[in-house]
Amino acid sequence: MSSKERKIPVHVITEVVGKWRKTYRWIPIFGAIVTFAMAFCTGANNVPVPFSTLVGSGALTLIQATLAASVIYVPGTAFASNSTLDALFSDFLKEKQPNEGFLMWSLVAVLITATIWLALATYFELPVSSQQSTQGALLGTVLVTEGISSLPTWNKNKNHNFNGGGLLWIFLEWTMAPIIACVGTFCFFALLKIFILRHDNAEKRALLFAPICYGASTGLLCLFFMYQVIPLKVTIKKWETAVAVTLATLMGVLLSLLVLLYMARKRFDSQGKPHNNGDNKSSELGLIESTRDEESNINSKNEDEKFEDALKEFMQLRVLDTVYEEDERSWASPNTDIVSDPVPESSQVVLGQPTRFKQLLESTPNRLVQRKPLIKMENTTSKEKLSEFFKDLEKFSFYPLVEYDRHTLVRHALAEKFDETEKLFGFPQLLASCILAFIQSSTEIAAVVSPLGAIIDIFNHRARYSGNGEDAVSIHVNWWIRGIGGIAASIGFFVWGWKLTQSLGGKLTYMSNSRGLVSQLCTVATVIMMTRLNLPVSTSHAFVGSLLGIGIADDPWNVNWKLFIKFLFGWVFTILFCSGVAYGIYSFTIFSPGYVVP
Repeated sequence: MSSKERKIPVHVITEVVGKWRKTYRWIPIFGAIVTFAMAFCTGANNVPVPFSTLVGSGALTLIQATLAASVIYVPGTAFASNSTLDALFSDFLKEKQPNEGFLMWSLVAVLITATIWLALATYFELPVSSQQSTQGALLGTVLVTEGISSLPTWNKNKNHNFNGGGLLWIFLEWTMAPIIACVGTFCFFALLKIFILRHDNAEKRALLFAPICYGASTGLLCLFFMYQVIPLKVTIKKWETAVAVTLATLMGVLLSLLVLLYMARKRFDSQGKPHNNGDNKSSELGLIESTRDEESNINSKNEDEKFEDALKEFMQLRVLDTVYEEDERSWASPNTDIVSDPVPESSQVVLGQPTRFKQLLESTPNRLVQRKPLIKMENTTSKEKLSEFFKDLEKFSFYPLVEYDRHTLVRHALAEKFDETEKLFGFPQLLASCILAFIQSSTEIAAVVSPLGAIIDIFNHRARYSGNGEDAVSIHVNWWIRGIGGIAASIGFFVWGWKLTQSLGGKLTYMSNSRGLVSQLCTVATVIMMTRLNLPVSTSHAFVGSLLGIGIADDPWNVNWKLFIKFLFGWVFTILFCSGVAYGIYSFTIFSPGYVVP
């Protein structure tokens, strides 16, 4: 046998001609699995945004928030979202790729990269944007096929099909939403404190303000429907949108007024309804006497209020002294000469001192992380560790208490409290959070499954994407695929969403019902405005900006600035990490030699 006959022909994998469906069927299947994982991580990272204030203020438990998320996100992603692929992926499909198989695989690389980053960000408690993660991953795949010279730095050039400006311009666009949300929330909450919360009759003023909250909530919800949901089916004119939003706002105000009047009438009847005619005169006399007593006690109450304010300031200073003493004691070296058990002393310090914390944190549904005494370490089995994990998950899910460290609780203690009126903002906050959750489900959560829709369309219509992809048409993602994405996001929020819920619900700044309402409404308004202006926006970025505005309106010293800088670092690192990892995955897989051995 000659040497020529013993040679085996070797072909690069791109030159192998075979049946398309048989060769590449595994890519859509693998892409569907990765898409479910990405939706799961998105639910753990992004879904806590609408519900973190509710859990942080004690209005809902985590299990209640999970049920609300399931009710909102599944139908929101399935039916209220845009079924067509967004502009970024549509432009990406028109870029020149080696072949259709590599085009599908590049989208799988995008999904893998975004999933890895969302999982890492959730582990480190960083609220990042899923859309920004996919954009960074797309940037990495474009760098592999086109090179760095093809991407514009500031303005659009002729080397790519993407709409909009260059990289720096897009980066500046991403910074607009947090800034607008921060400024709007600061102004809103500052005015709310001046005109309502700090007055003696704050409860009455809050009742008068409630119809405005309901009207604004219904108006924003109608505005989102008219701009984002209904145009998917029919064409709407501007005057129709204006009329619909005005009517929705008025209906929200009128319905809330009717409910408030009914509640006030019922409360008046239960408290002041006379039992017989003989009791009327006695009740009138008692009313006159009570008014005289109130007038005579005004001066004494003013003195008592001054004394209470001075006492509160002293207690706040004592709280700080207690924390500093405890920190110094914890850092001090233990005395080995003392044989007695130190547990009783530590328990007195930790459990005896917090009496002042209780007085300052009566409205805070949080608890202090207790330092555990030194105990003997014992080996535990995997079964025991799993049982302990489910016990901790059950404890956090069914109880609204969230554990924070001492420094976080000190910031909560020093925040201004409005205990008498906070209960009136509970339901408006719930309504605003549900509206934000619905908007997020129909925009961000639904966009998670966009790469999978593109993969399926490429697999089924290969001829459209041959060449430069000029024959590519609008891609529609089936409603059941988007619905599965909503289910995965809800599961991710229940299993792993507690980390971001704890971080956003109280670690950055103190949270209450009024603060949660203001932050949610301003986030909703910012997202709608930025979407209408065709600017990139993330609910996570806008919500963090609104929390920052709340904290600054309270007191800049009550903001955890280290945590905020950590968030900023996570936002910047999103593009760098996703583009770098996607570049590595895609280049390693397509440039690795592949051989066919007969």
